[in-house]
Amino acid sequence: MGTDRKELVRGLKYELATLPLLIAAPILITIGFKAIKQQNNYVWLVVGITLAITAIVLGILGIKIILNALFNTK
Repeated sequence: MGTDRKELVRGLKYELATLPLLIAAPILITIGFKAIKQQNNYVWLVVGITLAITAIVLGILGIKIILNALFNTK
């Protein structure tokens, strides 16, 4: 019962791709709420929410791939 290193690396790549999204999404959501107050502009809020949803999905997929690599459940 060894670890599948290729799958583990693939899962870690997913998690590393998630990190910038986890930082950028709350910032853009905050900018979006301020833009709604000042200019009635929803673009930044929509972009921030989209990035947050993408970060959640990529994070879940990365964790799933890592667990499959560690426990060999294919």
